[in-house]
Amino acid sequence: MHRKIHHSSKETKIKTILENFAEYFSKARFEHLPPEVVEKTKLLIVDYLGVSIAGLKMDFPTMTVDYLESLEGVEQATMMGASRKVPAIHAALGNGVSAHALDMDDGFRYGGVHAGVAVIPAAMAFAESLQLNGKQLILSIVCGYEIVNRISKAMNPSHLGRGFHTTGTIGVLGAAAACGVLAGLNKEQMASALGMAALQGAGLLEILNDGAMVKPLHPGKAAMGGVLSVEFAKRGAKGPLTALEGEKGLFKAMADSVNTDGLFDGLGSDFYIMGQYIKFHAACRHIHPAIDGLLDIMRKENLSYQEIDALNVTTYPVAISFCGTSTLPETAEEAKFSLASSCAMAAYYGDVGEQRYSIDTVENTEIKQLASRVTSSANDRWAQAYPRERGANIELQTTSGKHFSIEVPLSKGEPENPASDEDFMRKFKQNATSQPESLVNQILDTSLALDTHEVSALTALLGKLKVK
Repeated sequence: MHRKIHHSSKETKIKTILENFAEYFSKARFEHLPPEVVEKTKLLIVDYLGVSIAGLKMDFPTMTVDYLESLEGVEQATMMGASRKVPAIHAALGNGVSAHALDMDDGFRYGGVHAGVAVIPAAMAFAESLQLNGKQLILSIVCGYEIVNRISKAMNPSHLGRGFHTTGTIGVLGAAAACGVLAGLNKEQMASALGMAALQGAGLLEILNDGAMVKPLHPGKAAMGGVLSVEFAKRGAKGPLTALEGEKGLFKAMADSVNTDGLFDGLGSDFYIMGQYIKFHAACRHIHPAIDGLLDIMRKENLSYQEIDALNVTTYPVAISFCGTSTLPETAEEAKFSLASSCAMAAYYGDVGEQRYSIDTVENTEIKQLASRVTSSANDRWAQAYPRERGANIELQTTSGKHFSIEVPLSKGEPENPASDEDFMRKFKQNATSQPESLVNQILDTSLALDTHEVSALTALLGKLKVK
């Protein structure tokens, strides 16, 4: 998509997509943000911190923190789980990995993307290194979400269909935008930073078939790439301004079709961060409608997992392609992308929180047997509704021959089926149970009042987190 601008010389210059975004980001101010956008952003920061704290208990974040902490470097920013500060670029990488490990981070259904785990770790590390305040951080995060969600919406579902993990490929643009805002880049520098970021977009969905443990590397690298791009742009490096729509750009390389109609509609007034959902199950979002429906039936009918004879889920094709395998998982990471296993866990425990995905659960004989009685398929109804609706029909048959069914158009946490402020805080505290209660409350209070604090007030608390 191109936009024409007119100069006094009467010459007409065609602005690229990145130049249009760069012009907006270079002029963005905190005072221009509506109060509801500020409040939503603070809640998403809370959510990010909670899933990051829980993620620190998992193997790959532990490996990442251990490696990055072993390196020499200037102490600029806080990497959660580390005993000292590290370079901002390393903090962005480490915190991005921890945030995505649980698979309980926020997302945007129209883009099939998790902006927060790329944008927030980059922005927070960069803001801390520059000794900035909470208002500046909030503004930068809003801008980061803006470009990630808008570009992801334009590229999907084609981009996902080609086998790319949007959080890794497009998240880096948001990380660069956020860090560019914090650095005070002018529009030319910002456009170059975004161009360099686009060159670094990477993430293959083959990771779901083997090696799911390292899937969090995608947002971690995206966060890191955003910091790197801005540091180069500050020093005068020039990125390709046509990196998205050019003949050899990201659009043609990574999607069969891209719809840029309305790409800039409402930019600066219609904030895409308001369309963000949060997750209440530590599983791929495509499984959530099935889990929500199953638990709803079980609660209303007072059923136990032993009474389930068969469970059938009908949903949209993308959900089946991601999570509909009939092969039972062998690892906790694989279980997060198994509709059958996740539903069986939900029925068995009554929830699918962060503590459920463990090797003991995966190997539990009763859960395996229940998972083997779960079937799933796609139909035209849900295919046509996607992504406006990302829903499912759930049909449950009991051992006594009773039948129950429910339709779930949208999972809990979507803007149309919203989470309350209390839901955000409850989820945060549940994810942070490994930490002292007093520290958890301090982190929560400081995050919710971040627009009145320096960023260092929050990161100092994060530096006190203990990894068991």
